[in-house]
Amino acid sequence: MQIVCKLLDMIKNKKSQIRIQEMAFMLVGVMMFFVLVGLFGFAILFNILRTSAQQAAENQALAEVKNLAGSPEFYCATSKVNCVDADKVMALSNNPNYMKFYSFSRLEIIKSSAFKKNQNDMIKCTMANYPDCEEIVIYDKNEKYEKAVSSYVALCRIERENEANYQKCELAKLVVATEDIKTK
Repeated sequence: MQIVCKLLDMIKNKKSQIRIQEMAFMLVGVMMFFVLVGLFGFAILFNILRTSAQQAAENQALAEVKNLAGSPEFYCATSKVNCVDADKVMALSNNPNYMKFYSFSRLEIIKSSAFKKNQNDMIKCTMANYPDCEEIVIYDKNEKYEKAVSSYVALCRIERENEANYQKCELAKLVVATEDIKTK
């Protein structure tokens, strides 16, 4: 009889051990579930934060591009609204020191004759072909992923005809690009 009691006790102990193991595995499973839910939540929050940062950078670039035409480096001598002096801009173009003034990855002016052209088809302005060109690149940091904002301006320069100077203006687009945070 004693052997039968010991045998029954051993069976009860094994059942208890199995229940304890089941409970331990269940707790591990529940913990893993909450860890996965937490990681998913952090991924969503990080994506929202990155989108918010990109939107803030775009808003800042848009506000700055609106005020850029009024800055002393670009402003025309004749006090026209949104007027950019093409001669001043050409003097600033491709100057590596100018990259430090703004947080943009690219700053350029595109003349109206190139509005419907691809970036690669535009004639870039140099001192040799100015003013018979279409794109004045002030600077370009050659970022791989960019988001561009633009504003229309009057691009003016001094022309000489019949021994008289006059200001010739044309429509242009002032383009500012910022680094695209979403695609990094």
